[in-house]
Amino acid sequence: MEGITHGMVVWFLIGSLLGIFLFIKLYLVEAIIPVISEMTEITPHTFPPTENQAAYDAYLNGIDHALDGDHERSIAQHTIAVEEDPEFSIAWAALSQSHSAMYFEGTDPTEERLLMSRNAVDRAFRLNADLPEAHLALAYFYYRGPGNHERALEELAIAEPHFPDNSDLLKTRAFIYRSIGEWDAALYELERASELDTGNIELIEEQAFTHLLRRDYFIAETFLNSVIEQAPEHENAQIQKALISLRRDGGSSALAVAAQSSLGSGRPWMAWLSAFIQRDYEAAQQALDQTASNTLVWEEGYMPKTFAYGLTQNWAGNFEIAQLYFQDAREILEQDLETDPDNPNLLIALGEVLAHLGAQQSAALLAHRVMELPSVANDSISTSRYRLSAARVLAAAGEHEAAIDELETYLSLPGRYSMDGIVVDPRFDVLLENTRFQTLLARYR
Repeated sequence: MEGITHGMVVWFLIGSLLGIFLFIKLYLVEAIIPVISEMTEITPHTFPPTENQAAYDAYLNGIDHALDGDHERSIAQHTIAVEEDPEFSIAWAALSQSHSAMYFEGTDPTEERLLMSRNAVDRAFRLNADLPEAHLALAYFYYRGPGNHERALEELAIAEPHFPDNSDLLKTRAFIYRSIGEWDAALYELERASELDTGNIELIEEQAFTHLLRRDYFIAETFLNSVIEQAPEHENAQIQKALISLRRDGGSSALAVAAQSSLGSGRPWMAWLSAFIQRDYEAAQQALDQTASNTLVWEEGYMPKTFAYGLTQNWAGNFEIAQLYFQDAREILEQDLETDPDNPNLLIALGEVLAHLGAQQSAALLAHRVMELPSVANDSISTSRYRLSAARVLAAAGEHEAAIDELETYLSLPGRYSMDGIVVDPRFDVLLENTRFQTLLARYR
């Protein structure tokens, strides 16, 4: 080709290559590839997971009710969602979670309710075998229902990559670790959850509760102070703080002060317990006289008011009057157990009542039965709580060596009370002269 020199060809090729490079950089690299990258990050549920608007609206309503703790209404809305669209897999998973929550929280702790939870999550898996929400719902089912902590952790591990910023998932895993006695792992998960949800008071409170179970009283109180600073009217945090001195060193003054506050007016057990621990049985009697409720209920116990009257009169030396109260308490507890036969609170309270009525063997059997209940044996927190209660029953039943066995195990594992917090309870006075108990005192004080 005439007129075209070698240099012109070279420059033409260079220019073409530069043009191609600019096209790749400006169009593909800076325009197309980022879009593709963003598309790969879109989760399957960025868009409504059903084309049925009525089903979707009901699903969202169900989620709102679940967040408010109204699982009955949540179930009603999720049921509407799956009736409107039977292929709505995420709604089936959400329905399963609400059913398991009703079972776990005691609203309906029946096998029928648990079966409904399992059936709903199984339906979700049949519709979508890889559905992350189904794995999450199955984790809740295993944790809340049969207490299969290993399977629950496995399902959470499968679900977690799809919910990287889900503090509830981390909180649930912390609860599972706490149930199996993995305290460091539980605290780690709670800290991770708090980093994601810095204003969540519940997560701060749960860290306090976990440190309390480890008998890290100073750290627990620090977290409780943080809760109270953010929410001055937070009743549970105030109660837990008032109980720290009792659990740590046997001091009941903080609890007595709290009992005289507006908080204490709604918690009659506080006034009774602080007076009973101080062995001021007249004040304990007055606290019960001023209590309108027929039961004293708190996180560490349940007793008919007649049971508390019986304990008060018994240690005040009025044994015949105490027996009448204990008999009334027995009738109340046995009647309640007819409708809730495996309730550990009722069983352990009945055990202590029977011990004071002279039915020592029956009392001891009830204490052992409570410790063998799956809801107690499969959860380290419940095991700790009821082990201390069982020790009280066995001490009252005259089974002193067995009571000391339970106390020794209790003190060797995480629990709310120190030895100083235990020994101030008048119900353990019968052990004070026992050589093994004195050795235990020396070891843990």
